[in-house]
Amino acid sequence: MASRNHEVDIARFFHEVTKHSYTSVRSDGHMLDWENRPLAYKIYPQAGAIALPRDLELSARPALATIAGGEPLLEDGELTARVLARLLFCAGGLTRSRRIGDETYHFRAAASAGALYPIEIYLAAGQVEGVQPGLYHFSPADLKLRGLRTGDQRGALARACDGRSSVAQARAVVVLSSIYWRSTWKYRARAYRYCFWDAGMIAANLLAATAAEGLQVEVVTLFVDSELEALLGVDGITEDVVCLITLGRTPATTEQATTKPDKLELETVPLSRDSRAYEDLARIQAASRLDDVGELSQIMEQATAVELSSQSSGTTGDASSLINLPALDSASLSLGDTILRRGSSRHFTHAAILTSELAAILDASGAPISCDVPPMVHTYLIINAVEGLESGAFYYDQRRHALERLRAGDLRAEAGYLCLEQPLGADCAALIVYMASLEAALSLLGNRAYRTVHLEAGIRGGRAYLAAYSLGRGATGLTFYDDDTTALFSPHGADMSPLLMVAIGVPRRS
Repeated sequence: MASRNHEVDIARFFHEVTKHSYTSVRSDGHMLDWENRPLAYKIYPQAGAIALPRDLELSARPALATIAGGEPLLEDGELTARVLARLLFCAGGLTRSRRIGDETYHFRAAASAGALYPIEIYLAAGQVEGVQPGLYHFSPADLKLRGLRTGDQRGALARACDGRSSVAQARAVVVLSSIYWRSTWKYRARAYRYCFWDAGMIAANLLAATAAEGLQVEVVTLFVDSELEALLGVDGITEDVVCLITLGRTPATTEQATTKPDKLELETVPLSRDSRAYEDLARIQAASRLDDVGELSQIMEQATAVELSSQSSGTTGDASSLINLPALDSASLSLGDTILRRGSSRHFTHAAILTSELAAILDASGAPISCDVPPMVHTYLIINAVEGLESGAFYYDQRRHALERLRAGDLRAEAGYLCLEQPLGADCAALIVYMASLEAALSLLGNRAYRTVHLEAGIRGGRAYLAAYSLGRGATGLTFYDDDTTALFSPHGADMSPLLMVAIGVPRRS
């Protein structure tokens, strides 16, 4: 079947039909079927297990020094089974549990919309001391790797990415996939957006953890989907590959398998009694696939040639009209402590945070991401209570580390309304809104861009989460009324679509 990635009206249509509005949320009669709630874990009952080391000794490095990627690396740190255990724990491990009524809830290292955890983590180990080369599935429930394939699979991964050297020469490669039913059970077709947020949150944690370990890393979003699906043994419909994240570099490409893998036939435990497919989600999912290396190469060339930089575009005022933010001077918790303490704040006080704290959060969130596509996400925000800054709506210029005021005045009521009339938006100190020009993104990458912009927003939102908690503040991710959000930031953001909101502030503790 011919690729439909260039048919961008499909992405435009999906975005329109999954928008929230004042009317749509009130005419929504969707009810949750609790008896049919999907399992939060993918279980391979017949796969052999490898227990990872449990004496993790999480990183003591200050979190703010690692969240934005740390210093440029001249050479890699080591990648051992213990280091790998730390990385995977920081990405998706269980950090705490809580008994509520008759049910025990497990909370993980990275945030997830509705705590539904649709993202699965796979690992292709190549040169990991203490771990045999092979393809594994990471089980956060017991901190174990389940073996899926023996032998070095980095060659197969690299082939699916048109021979990308960062993949071929990685010591190991993490593959993130999404099981949509876990999220559509609650959010229906709009869950397609949320799954890429969730993957971005995991990626943000993993990027910070690799920086703490001194490992080179890259996020890869462009690949031939069918080849990765065959390798992982997923169907590309109920479970879909989101991205690859490389861990470390080897001095030279080593001997790797280059033949196509045999069909993987390992049973998994059913997630629930039955599942429902959503036609709109299935359509954008199919239309954003890349079907062959030729198409992949063309898009990769376009992505390399075009620099859609969120750090150098978007500001309409001259430099003299900008509000310069202070350089990073905030002390923070260690990355390990931050990962363990991170949650999602349910209530905020109206207390103000410091300008230096907001500056550190924005700087960490907006820092460059090592990725195979250029940045396309812009940062807007509503400031409710930040010492030294007037309330209002702003655009954040990452390159200049400065704010451009778009609208002055108390916007607490508007902020609360935009995030589906939840008090969190009105009560927080600052509401960060990640937005992108979908038209510009689609013109560059086709429908594939709909995935990548939401993934980037998730990474930037995940960094904001970590930065806030490293400073002793709270954060929570929020959804929104789409068109009303664009309207508030117009005319500056008139061509921008909101992707994700993150509220930052002083949590109110029970």
